[in-house]
Amino acid sequence: MTVLLLLLACILACLGTPESLAGDAEPQRCDWGADTVVADRPGMSALVLGGTGAVGSHIVQQLLASDQWSKVITVGRRQVALPTDQPGASKLQQVVVDMDALQGQAGASFSGVDAVFCALGTTRADAGSAEVFKKVDHEYVAAAAAAAAAARVPWFGLVSAQGANAAMPASDWKLLHPLLYTRTKGLAEAAVKGQGFARAAIFRPGMLDRGDKARAIEKWFAPLTGAIPVADVAQAMVADAAAHKAGRVSGLAVFEMKDLKAAAAAAAAPKQ
Repeated sequence: MTVLLLLLACILACLGTPESLAGDAEPQRCDWGADTVVADRPGMSALVLGGTGAVGSHIVQQLLASDQWSKVITVGRRQVALPTDQPGASKLQQVVVDMDALQGQAGASFSGVDAVFCALGTTRADAGSAEVFKKVDHEYVAAAAAAAAAARVPWFGLVSAQGANAAMPASDWKLLHPLLYTRTKGLAEAAVKGQGFARAAIFRPGMLDRGDKARAIEKWFAPLTGAIPVADVAQAMVADAAAHKAGRVSGLAVFEMKDLKAAAAAAAAPKQ
């Protein structure tokens, strides 16, 4: 019976809930044509949370390498390590904080930035408990969104997960963690949506190809699931932030796995 429950939990978490049943309005989508990948808006500033993670580290590197972004701020428990040959490294400002005191210790860092990229997240194994997992993946995200809204940041982007659903029944029981994961990601999305950003962009990748940061299970299943490289997720986020600054997109957008793969294909297509 335990095995059957576990299998059911995993299946439900992977399938998620269709958007039409989740109660959300149809999200606005971005036209991921080749011309949306780069926007002619030099001098933009960004703040990144979760910059030490797989997606977050690529966000930081891409922002630094782009001439469009003149200042990049990272906020987190520790500094982000950069490649020795990282272009634009001098644009980086790193703020180390106690994430339980984010507003008090880093609230000023949000002021005046054009975009906040939130790639916060952990695993139950790394967190050590369900409570700590929920704190990182939901409470810290909610605190970041609140700090950004208080500073009147116009664009907020969140790395979520395929099937995220705040209404998913869940338990802290370890064997049913996939359900808790799905619910927690949905709650984090709701916290962002509730802040009224001029542009709230939520990115829901499925299996991630983390390269040399891949976990064992990801290395096993990535070839079978059509995993998306973390650099492609980062690229889509940076492109959407630039498109908003250029005045091409606004409002709520939820990008599913198919949207992220389409964005990657458009970016890789030969320019006409």
